[in-house]
Amino acid sequence: MEKSLKNSVEILKDKVRINLELIHQNELQIKEILKEPVSEIRSKKLEEKFKVNKRILAENNDCLKLQREINKYLEKYLYNFSKSVTENSNNTISEENDKAINRDDYMELTIKGAIDFDNKHPYYHDEVFLSDLISYFISIEDYETCSKLANR
Repeated sequence: MEKSLKNSVEILKDKVRINLELIHQNELQIKEILKEPVSEIRSKKLEEKFKVNKRILAENNDCLKLQREINKYLEKYLYNFSKSVTENSNNTISEENDKAINRDDYMELTIKGAIDFDNKHPYYHDEVFLSDLISYFISIEDYETCSKLANR
């Protein structure tokens, strides 16, 4: 079951990546449409592109919510079990040190660009953190950053 859930998360991540690429393509088309003279036809083309982007963003939000829920489930019911079996004194020391700066602090620092989201980032392998980060950049319509995060 765990493997199926993780596979589902990967499929959802791929869908978000594909959707972000579609949004990027639509943005390029919108830029071209904006070069056309103002007309009713131009307005309809723009309206259609915006409608498509809005639908894709809604789908991405749903995909991200579903990913978060699956990851919460895995973390709560599967990860905690395996963690308790393999936990050692190093993990305890690490957990005590991590209490000084919490997840929200790391999120804020990452959003502000104060720390890079690379393999040295403490939440780099945390899919929920990544989903939350992408959700934030989607909400502010920073699709370039979304694409970079999705393709990390």
